[in-house]
Amino acid sequence: MNNKEFFWIAPLIVMGIGLLPMPYGYYFLSRLVVCVCALFFASCLYKNMQSQTVWLFAGIAILYNPIIPIHLGEKSIWVVVNIITAILFLINKNKI
Repeated sequence: MNNKEFFWIAPLIVMGIGLLPMPYGYYFLSRLVVCVCALFFASCLYKNMQSQTVWLFAGIAILYNPIIPIHLGEKSIWVVVNIITAILFLINKNKI
């Protein structure tokens, strides 16, 4: 597995595990992984001149940032957001 594959597979794995009941510390870790991977995607997309998609992944990085967390309330809302985020990572994996 090369570095680029890691940056789209890792968020899918941590978000998938996050569907299970986990302690709060796990969700901090998952936010960190998704945020870092989204920043990586944004920087690669910027280099490839994919400006609209750069902003999408910058927004994902802000949403999942572990330093100033955004609380969406119920876990069911996060499940929907995680599914949408996973789809966006999958759709854009070949653009990096």
